[in-house]
Order: sequence, then structure tokens, then C-alpha cells
Amino acid sequence: MNRREAWNRPVIRVLKTASCLALIAIATNAVAAENSRSRQSPMGSFGGEIAAPLDSPGFFGSALLTYAHVYSVKDDAGNDITSATTPLGKSPIPSSVPLQTATPSKGAIPNGTYTLNGMGPVNFLHNQSVVTFLGGYLTESTYADGHVSFSFQTSYSKMDRTMDIPITFGVTPTPPPAQAPVVNAVAAATQAQITAQLAAKLATQNMSLEGFGDTELSVVWIRHQDRMKVAAGVSLFVPTGSYDANRGPNPGYGKFYSVRPGVAVTYSLNPNHTSQDWDRGVTVAGRVGYMINGTNTDTDYRTGNLVNAELAIVKVLEGGRWAFGANLYRVQQVTDDSGTGLGTNPALRYRVSGIGPFVSFKIPGKDAGFNLSFSQNLDGHNAQFANFWQLRFVKDF
Repeated sequence: MNRREAWNRPVIRVLKTASCLALIAIATNAVAAENSRSRQSPMGSFGGEIAAPLDSPGFFGSALLTYAHVYSVKDDAGNDITSATTPLGKSPIPSSVPLQTATPSKGAIPNGTYTLNGMGPVNFLHNQSVVTFLGGYLTESTYADGHVSFSFQTSYSKMDRTMDIPITFGVTPTPPPAQAPVVNAVAAATQAQITAQLAAKLATQNMSLEGFGDTELSVVWIRHQDRMKVAAGVSLFVPTGSYDANRGPNPGYGKFYSVRPGVAVTYSLNPNHTSQDWDRGVTVAGRVGYMINGTNTDTDYRTGNLVNAELAIVKVLEGGRWAFGANLYRVQQVTDDSGTGLGTNPALRYRVSGIGPFVSFKIPGKDAGFNLSFSQNLDGHNAQFANFWQLRFVKDF
């Protein structure tokens, strides 16, 4: 048995579908997509399994633990959102309100003479732990010289969100002393109304909850040829997760279906493990997918379609027990959101990119191993900004 087989046989066989270039991505919470969320995971999904040259037919399964730390939300310019742009409901908190001074001043101060201005930062923190279960079957028969994998995955999430928007108010222009009492009284009443509106919206965000997420069903065709492996398939996302349109955090993504076709390729630079060249045990991988979203029937909101792409490189070390690498990824919305649920929000498009390392280890003498990865968002527009830890345990059945 060569070193590559020593690495792959215990660790990879259970990930017959995931090792097929991670066409099955782990979906986590991701201001363009509805409620700043997308079923397309905003983190890298490649790991040490991309070095696997072969996949063994039969049943397989895996379990993953993902921790997401979302600490800001970006606007269309890539800056942190403010109270005027925060996606709370169908419309933002008003940042400029004409004061209705005509009645209390008995017509002396026409409505709109003065304006109450309010603006503040959005302090956003969302922590989420996700346990994901994946299982399926890889056919022994071949079709067009490739095996076919059928798989499903589901998840259970526990999340905690805290959101605060401290707004500073002011009146423009500054009223003269004779008008100040009336203007300030109207401003105080208007400020109280805005504060109450904000508190009501924040109450739908500040909560802790848990529940099952949506289910993903996938069919992937896999073909090996010399140093190259090609996988092409399609995933269907089924709305089985816990979802309530009246709250911000949700384990599920809404009452709609998504379809994601995709293709991925891995290539071994140097399969000769007896050489001393730098590329010994090095494999590169890439994938691209296109997600088509339906309309959420609870909100009449249709998130635009998205393209996702990922590149990765991994090196298996001497002895075959350890491997390390890194991935680079991008998710880009390519069509506008639509539906009456869009409200007064403009048709902005979600996009996020990131990078992260990973390390894999094969347990000596066991048909099992671990893959630990970290992903950090680098560039975000109309999206939540986060980092992720993921521990993947794989075991051959």
C-alpha cells in the first residue's frame, strides 16, 4: 500500500460524495438575500479528502460540527450597516422625519419646517452551532465510466442573536428660542415613537432558539481518469427546517425550494510519493455551482440566483497521517431579489468571499479521521460578515 492509499482508505471512503469535490456544501446562516441569509454556505467546504484518488462503492455517512460567529452586517458599499439601512422587516428605521408642528403651534410653524434626524450603528452578534448529518450510497455500477452517488444531509442548529442600535437624535435646523418649546416637545414625542418602533423590531431579533434545518438531496456523477477526478451533480434543498417569518434568526430558510447544479475537478500534481519534489502529495481542486431559488410563500420574497466558486490546495505529509491545505471561495448573487416581500428595500445583490486553512488527521489503526477547518470572510456586500470553525469526523461503515 502506498502512502496515498494509507491516507485515503481509512479517512476518505466515508465521504464518497463529499470527497467528490464537496459538491455538497454545509449550509449555514449568511442585505440582498432575504433577511441577509442564503442557503449557499458562505464558507469553504474543501478538506483533506480532495486528495482521495478513488472512492469505494457502498453506503457512507459523516457527522460535522460547525460554529459560526457573525459579528457584523455589510451594506452595498461593504461598510457596516447603520440604523437607516438595517434590514429589520420590510423597511428600515427612518433616519429623517419631518416634524408635524402645525397643529401644536396653531399653524405658526408649518409641518416639515424642522426635521428630527436619528442615526446610529448596528451592534450585531449572532453565534450558531450546527450539527450536520450526511449519508448516502455510491453505486458499484458505472455510467459513462463514472459512479453515481445519492445522498442526503440534514442539520440541527442552536443559535443566539443579540442586536442593539443606539441612535443619537437631533433637530435641524436649530429652532429659535421662541419656537424651541413647541419644536422640542414634538421632537420628543416623535423620538419616543421611533424608539418604540425600534424596540418592537429588535424584539424579533434578540432571541435564542434551536431546531432542525432544511434537507439537502444530491445526485453526483463521479469519474476518475489518471490524476484527475471530475464530479458533476445537482442538489435539491427542501424546506423541512424550523422557520417563522416573524422572527429574525431561523434554523430553516423559508417555505421555498432551491436547486443547485455544479461541477468540480481535482488534480494530483505528483502521485509519485517516492520523489523528493515539492509537489509530492499535492492536490489542487476547484468547483463552481449555480443556485436557483424559488419564492418564499410565507413572505412572497424570492432571493436572486447565486454563483459560488471555490479553489483549494492540499498536501499529504510523509507517512500519510497528516494533511494540510487552504481554500479560497466566493459567493455572488447574479439576479435581483423580487416579490412583494421586498418592500421598500432596493434590489441589492449579496456577495461575499473568504479564505481559510484546514488540517486533516487519520487515526492510526482505525478506519476514521478528522478534518478541522477555519474560514474567514474577507469581503462582504449586502451580507453578514463572519468566521467559521468546522470539525468533520469521518468513519467508514
